[in-house]
Amino acid sequence: MAFPFPYYRDARQLPGPLPHPHEVERATRTLPKRSDYGGRLVVIRDKYVVKYGPLVTENEGYALLFVEQLNIAAPRLYAMYRDQDTLYIIMEYVPGVSLGTVWALLTEMRALPSPGFYGSVNRGPIPHRYFFSCEKDPTITGSFQTEEEFGKAIALRSKAMWSESNSHSFLSDYLARHLPLVLLNHPPTFTHGDLYRENILVKKIVNSATNKEEYEVAALVDWETAGWYPSYWEYAHIFPLLQWIDDWPAYIEKILDPLPLEGAMMRVVFSDLEF
Repeated sequence: MAFPFPYYRDARQLPGPLPHPHEVERATRTLPKRSDYGGRLVVIRDKYVVKYGPLVTENEGYALLFVEQLNIAAPRLYAMYRDQDTLYIIMEYVPGVSLGTVWALLTEMRALPSPGFYGSVNRGPIPHRYFFSCEKDPTITGSFQTEEEFGKAIALRSKAMWSESNSHSFLSDYLARHLPLVLLNHPPTFTHGDLYRENILVKKIVNSATNKEEYEVAALVDWETAGWYPSYWEYAHIFPLLQWIDDWPAYIEKILDPLPLEGAMMRVVFSDLEF
């Protein structure tokens, strides 16, 4: 699926004039992020959220356009463009509280028909750092037709990363031998890719039938790594970072099929690529 770049939404659908880059860079109200990798995230006039920086990629904007067509709760994309070397993604500001509740919409998202490839929403490279290649080697970046190619790419990324430091990793050899054979029969599934509590915004509503307060999803945010991944990825990618200090791991199993073997293998991958 192809999306336009640069992108500007019809001005009649905007909540006000788009912020200028100078206004964005002077903004003092920031939103928390799990890391600094994805650029700066600021709120402008309580109308816009802007993500910008030299490492921000177009994939998040493309993903927002894709999920908007599916009526999935996510911020609307208002504009996306480059100013010199900096990408600006201007999104809808969705007020809410970040909580780990209300996941019904994930069922619909994960049930989308498989497109027959593993990659970004516009059939580009896998939008995750485990598939990064300075040389843009397609055997590492994708997109891929098969899950075997997907697994081989992770092993190739490991080898390439260690070779940059003139080192040899026997774990890379292990991944090359086993990843393509162990991780099989997982069809391409539309995946958010960063499904942590901080990225789920909910709002309180009053149920008109019961007159009781309830929570509903206001939006899923941070779509920068969204795309078509093997069906295990949403669960297994979270697994290495679980802290086991509360019932969050058990709760995840209520909304995603638990795949402990795939999760354990991804923990091995994590120990190699996140050193």
